[in-house]
Amino acid sequence: MKITWENNSVSPWIARRLVLSLIVVSGLAIPVAAQSFSKSFRVSPEASDLEVVNKMGSVTVVAAEGNAITITAHQISGEARIEAVQKSPSRVKVEVSGSAPVDFVVGVPPHSTLDLLCYKGSITVKYVTGQLRARTTEGDIQLIGIRSVRVEARSTSGDVSFSGDVLPSGSYTLKSFSGRVEATLPATADFKLQASSFRGGLELGGFQMSFNKQTDKSVDAVSGSGRAAVYLWTQEGSIHLHRKP
Repeated sequence: MKITWENNSVSPWIARRLVLSLIVVSGLAIPVAAQSFSKSFRVSPEASDLEVVNKMGSVTVVAAEGNAITITAHQISGEARIEAVQKSPSRVKVEVSGSAPVDFVVGVPPHSTLDLLCYKGSITVKYVTGQLRARTTEGDIQLIGIRSVRVEARSTSGDVSFSGDVLPSGSYTLKSFSGRVEATLPATADFKLQASSFRGGLELGGFQMSFNKQTDKSVDAVSGSGRAAVYLWTQEGSIHLHRKP
């Protein structure tokens, strides 16, 4: 577009303002409508395996009936690309590329093995019984109603919480660098505990334990005969161990 000011009809100052306005308007991003993604894979209910890698946004995984892994995702723009692939009859991998946040809700057979990674976002897992690994650099991790022989949950700057059973010979590791670490276990839980908090303190209420080591920063103790291993660690946050009524 060419602007002239012949016969002083448009002053140079006004012309420059019009040009700047056009540049600003043309440079504005047009909002993109929210988008949804949905996909389902048939798997063996006894031997299914799910891996999720999400850059930004949340991941929620819930145990569901049936022999399918069902993935639903919500994104606010088209700048993220979701790839969901069945690597084998029992293994599904979901990965996000791009810079936009994506929120996932995934239904899995209860015995599914889970490997979940968020670079910036929260992770929630409910009622699964398979082995579980959850990691996030910036966000909380909540594990609810878990009955698994192996659990590993690590957050750099978020809270980590676990409620569920501890099984004989099971291993349960909950770690956060700067967040709160919390575990709620049955009253009859039989486990060996190692807990360390360098600055936030320890609260270990409700369990009758024998202590091999006890300071204001770390504890090495046994509840029952110590058949399972529970490891709670945080650098800057606090540790809380609760006993279910």
